[in-house]
Amino acid sequence: MIRTYLKIALRKLAKQKTYALLNILGLGLSVGCGILIFALIRHHLSFDTYHKNADRTLRILMDVKTESVMPFSGVPTPMAKTLREECSFVEKTTMRSAKDEVLISVANNSGGKDKYKETGKFAWIEPAYFDILDLPLLRGDLAALAEPNTVVISEKLALKYFGESEALGKTLRQNNQTDLRVVGIMQNLPPNTDYKHEILASWASLKNIPEVSKDLDSWAGASGGDHCFALLKEGHSLAEMDQVLTGFRSKYPHPEVADLFQYKAKPMLGLHFDTEYGAGMDKKFLWALGFIGLFLLITACVNFINMATAQALTRVRELGVRKALGSTRGQLFWQFMSETGLIVLASLAVGCLLAWFALPYLNAWLQETLHFNTPTLIAVAGFTVLMGIVLTFFAGFYPGMMQARFNPVISLKGSNEIPRAGSFPIRKVLVTTQFAISQILIIGAAVVTAQMRYAQDADWGFRPGAVLTLEIPDGAKKNSLQQQIAQIAGVKSVSLCYQPPTSSSNNQTGVRFENRPDGEVWLVNEKSADAQYIETFGLQLLAGRNLQVSDTTREFVVNETFVKKLNLASPAEILNKTVSIGSEKAPVVGVVCDFHNWSLSEPIAAIAIGSRSSNYSTCAVQLNAGNPAPVMAQIQQVWQAHFPEHYYESKFMDERMSEQIETETMIMRLVRTFAGIAIFIGCLGLYGLAAFLVTQKRKEVGIRKTLGATIPGILWLFGKEYARLIVIAFALAAPIAWWVMDAWLQDYAYRISLGAGIFVLSLLITLGVAALTVGFQSVRAALANPVESFRSE
Repeated sequence: MIRTYLKIALRKLAKQKTYALLNILGLGLSVGCGILIFALIRHHLSFDTYHKNADRTLRILMDVKTESVMPFSGVPTPMAKTLREECSFVEKTTMRSAKDEVLISVANNSGGKDKYKETGKFAWIEPAYFDILDLPLLRGDLAALAEPNTVVISEKLALKYFGESEALGKTLRQNNQTDLRVVGIMQNLPPNTDYKHEILASWASLKNIPEVSKDLDSWAGASGGDHCFALLKEGHSLAEMDQVLTGFRSKYPHPEVADLFQYKAKPMLGLHFDTEYGAGMDKKFLWALGFIGLFLLITACVNFINMATAQALTRVRELGVRKALGSTRGQLFWQFMSETGLIVLASLAVGCLLAWFALPYLNAWLQETLHFNTPTLIAVAGFTVLMGIVLTFFAGFYPGMMQARFNPVISLKGSNEIPRAGSFPIRKVLVTTQFAISQILIIGAAVVTAQMRYAQDADWGFRPGAVLTLEIPDGAKKNSLQQQIAQIAGVKSVSLCYQPPTSSSNNQTGVRFENRPDGEVWLVNEKSADAQYIETFGLQLLAGRNLQVSDTTREFVVNETFVKKLNLASPAEILNKTVSIGSEKAPVVGVVCDFHNWSLSEPIAAIAIGSRSSNYSTCAVQLNAGNPAPVMAQIQQVWQAHFPEHYYESKFMDERMSEQIETETMIMRLVRTFAGIAIFIGCLGLYGLAAFLVTQKRKEVGIRKTLGATIPGILWLFGKEYARLIVIAFALAAPIAWWVMDAWLQDYAYRISLGAGIFVLSLLITLGVAALTVGFQSVRAALANPVESFRSE
């Protein structure tokens, strides 16, 4: 029986190639998207679950309490040592101080040095780091990591730095400052971890670095990369740790503001989805992707149902003959289900191929390292089989039941009439749902695109223009570098600073105004910069004057927000008043207009600019209009002459600002892609609906043409069905889309307003796509010979 079902199904699909191809394409696209989304969600749910002690591992974090509470991922460096000494329920603790970028130098065979700029790979660690996290050592001695100037690297980096020769015992030089002897080679890290550091240097080395060692026992500050891990003993809980950390607030207070740091603990496993303290992968994003995948599958199933019911009109006589010869409803139902199963099977094959070829693009868009390795393939195979079963029954059940209920007497007459009760209203509901899903995605894509354009065109408060930024090492050659670059033809101005006006790296500290007894409850963003900073970046001076040339902080220039937070009536009131910012005390000599120091998702902070040259790590060069390439080449030559042992890297401010909206760019690409796929799949469904309506209204169209109906009138006969469904779908989709996108926009302190234009655009796009899709079927029906419409034989 099953062989017969399959044989007949294959013959049927071979005769109806267009019907089969459209369904396979629609289902295949949705299956491919479903597989990619499943693999991505599974990948993120697996982060750091491979550590055997993951369920007992905590991260110590803190909130910085000012006028509001600011979550902070780092803690003071004495935290791990103090927990070891004072907490009996703690089995092990460790500090890990990560560095965003380091220069690694390795001696080569020619007597020179190979230089590598490593981003996000270097960290100073205490030896217990290897006991808390599962980092298998392939060879070497972990005990040696307790000694200063030692390092463990991954197998991949050992091959990169030393080739096929043995790396153990070799030396790396970090930032041309510290020599590190390789004492261990660890296994390469898996992609599903938030702790991606592959160069793990001994914590004891920090005691030999003067500018760092002086703060190792200080509770006065913390860096975002200073993470503390604690492994609890069996049977102990997070609540016990929180109780101890609450006591730390008073026992180890901040020296200036007693309750500034409020410590807390969180399970390590949950931090991957923590946007405040962790890696920043918002679970809402994964939920959204999951729902988009589900919507695409539903849209494809609706297509199949529409086209299957329309196609049923061409085989009513076949069904009548089968029933007259004794076929039962069950046999007809399972015959159709076998056809559905073959289409779904072909769709799964197409979807798997699409997912395979699309994976590199997904990785590029999301900056992921997702691979179809063996565990992932096994999980995807199980998901695909389950999806195939669900799709077969979900897409095939209603058309199969509808065909099984055909009246054999009417069918044998060759009638194209199908009972209206129930069938057409269900189809309208399905198509309306499909339109609604498409419009939600279109509105989402339009809102994300509009917010992106707003960010790109927004007035950031400074002039990025043709400003080139160079990283500069610590040393006494900074002033010489600045002077020589300023002499290059095509350079307008040069500034030395810690960071540009907008940056992901900011130094926040406390502030005290004049002789007020207490410090302010808010923090100030301290920017170290020279006297050329305002000119180079085009900051607008609102009151007072610019900084004078100096290598130390003798005066400050602040922004408008700084003045407002002090509750002063005007910028002029703060001029020549003394402020204490961190360890520096100096008068305020100028006020600049506000500018964005973070991305647009954050409000503008209070900012103070002072000339502390020891903090300078960036050289900003404003170029004149024209071809920048020759000027950039000369700048590079000057830089390399000053710092031959270092790695040269430059970026225009436009590139830096693009990095600030990197997440939004990723979301925009995804939503646009999925919206385009949903629209394309929806077009296939519209084609099915148009085929159904044309077949059902064949005689009606013939009668109308005989009675004098015009072609535009016939076209409107079909068009009004689609227009009505699209308007109903829009009425359902618009409130949902508004609620979802308004919630998304709340994450941005500076954002667009959701005006009617975006929603009208969605409606017009849907109407236009519908008109183009059904136009072919409608025009063909309008131009058909009415005589042919009356023939029933």
